Amino acid sequence: MLPGAQTMNNYISGGKGGTGGWGHGSGTGGAGGHGMGPSINFDIRSRGNFTVNNLQQRERGIDILHHAVALEAIHNSAESYPQPRCHPETRTQILENLHRWALDPHLQITILWLYGPGGAGKSAVMQTLAGQLKGAGVLGGSFFFKRGHATRGNAKTLFATIAYQLALSVPSLRTPISQIVENDLSIIALSIEVQLRALIFEPCRSHKNRDPIVILIDGLDECEGENIQVEILRMIRQSASQDPSSLRFIIASRPEPHIREVFNTPLYSHHYRSVNVEQSFHDVRKYLRDEFARIHREHDTMARVQSPWPSEYVLEKLVGKSSGHFIYASTIIKFIDDKSYRPTARLAVVQDPNGSASASVFDTLDQLYLTILSSAPRQSELIPILCAIVNFQLGAGHIDQLFGLEEGETGLLLRGLHSVLNVPRNDEGDITSHHASFVDFLNDPDRSGDFCVGTLNRRISLAQSLLQFYADPFQRTNKSYSFRLIRLIRFIASLPPSGAVAELFPLIGSMNPDYIFHSYWEKYDLESFVSWLKNTRSAPADLIQLWKDYAFMFSIINMREYRSIAPSVKHVVLPSPELVRVLVSLGFLRDQLWELPIKLDLTWINLRDTLCGLRSNFSPGLLGI
Repeated sequence: MLPGAQTMNNYISGGKGGTGGWGHGSGTGGAGGHGMGPSINFDIRSRGNFTVNNLQQRERGIDILHHAVALEAIHNSAESYPQPRCHPETRTQILENLHRWALDPHLQITILWLYGPGGAGKSAVMQTLAGQLKGAGVLGGSFFFKRGHATRGNAKTLFATIAYQLALSVPSLRTPISQIVENDLSIIALSIEVQLRALIFEPCRSHKNRDPIVILIDGLDECEGENIQVEILRMIRQSASQDPSSLRFIIASRPEPHIREVFNTPLYSHHYRSVNVEQSFHDVRKYLRDEFARIHREHDTMARVQSPWPSEYVLEKLVGKSSGHFIYASTIIKFIDDKSYRPTARLAVVQDPNGSASASVFDTLDQLYLTILSSAPRQSELIPILCAIVNFQLGAGHIDQLFGLEEGETGLLLRGLHSVLNVPRNDEGDITSHHASFVDFLNDPDRSGDFCVGTLNRRISLAQSLLQFYADPFQRTNKSYSFRLIRLIRFIASLPPSGAVAELFPLIGSMNPDYIFHSYWEKYDLESFVSWLKNTRSAPADLIQLWKDYAFMFSIINMREYRSIAPSVKHVVLPSPELVRVLVSLGFLRDQLWELPIKLDLTWINLRDTLCGLRSNFSPGLLGI
């Protein structure tokens, strides 16, 4: 430098460029705008030589990545505070199993699917596991999807967010990931498939420290677009098979059919492990007992209430209502814990589902159910099927036939409801609800609104559909339905005996006797149904007489019963050869009543007239009819 010369170095960084457009599918998004550097004005009054060096500094890759990620999707983000976590000393076994799997240095299968119905506690398990893995130094990153959220509700920033966490949590990956972004600024706008490969798998492939790096993805089913969910699973499996590394993925979701189908494909078959977040009555019981004890301590109004509170009987009823899942338990605890009310009064509201204030108890639970049901297609066809499931134990194949649907149609209609319903792969297996609270929800019009299946109109409509089935010709392949007929008769007898049920009478009268007499009736059921008909003013007299005759016929099917009443017969006149043949078949050949029309070549009307002609030979009231 010359004597008297002065030098000034100005380190000038350009401003942040505009965000690039997101790529759609496998397309490439537009590049971000160029940053505008600051304007610098100098007023230099100096003698001699004066040198100004403007040294342009580019933004570091890690900083560029920071601007493109969804920080609110990370497990310990401020936005999602307080995060759902497992209650102390609950879910211990499943957490231990997941932790052991994640840290296994000899792991061959690097993808684990944690699944369970809505409200089963998957997110609480994943949040708790994230904290444990972070403490163990093996958490590479996490992404918690949230349905409908601007950044957490889609996959645009999924792998960029995970890559950013990898760069921060694994020191040896910070420079490679940052350098990749610096070398290609468009990487943050490229497809998620490119980001997964370039920002995650390629840096991890050269990762010298071979300790496990665990990636958690929670709520995959809440990511916008079923096709995107499927693509994410495909990309992870494909990249993992091509680039074996120390990376392992734990993916949590509801067991939605499209997700289950991916795991059942040859691509995934034998290359992943699945873990069911099973119901745990023990853990729910502990959670409720601990939370009620805390409420008892913290609420001033509980000072005079005897401990333990509530009673063991009440506690067990609540545990049963939970079906072993935490969403019901946590919902009622939040409601009871409101400092503006007496806990004893709030608990009373919870115990009285028909109370005027009970609807507000389950707002959180109801919103979950409404979200699931609202996303289902063909809702007008779905509601009658839900009504049938709630009131009868039926399989998908049974429902297809009962409602006259194409084979497999019920399975399609219920495809989006696997998070609240257990739909066996075998069409004959009964469909059941994962949560007892879901049935309560569907039966309460104040909670379920248009999805309610408990209204009188819906129940009458269901009875009509089923009665139409029982009017058809009997098929031996449908023999199992005869056993469900008893439940249908009980269901009809539970309807209020008002004029609204009059439209059922023609269908009740046209029921095929083959179905009726293939059933194993309790005497009480038939007597109750006849009584219900009598109490319904609009019931035709001939319909009442028909079912009185059916009840009488059943009363003499059991031969032991028949012999026991024989001494009470006033006089027996056998002028009819048909009656002789019928009594011989029942008494000596031990035939069943439903076999007689075929064996004796009789119509049901003939058989009814023949047997009911005996009614006058028995003491009044002996048969109860």
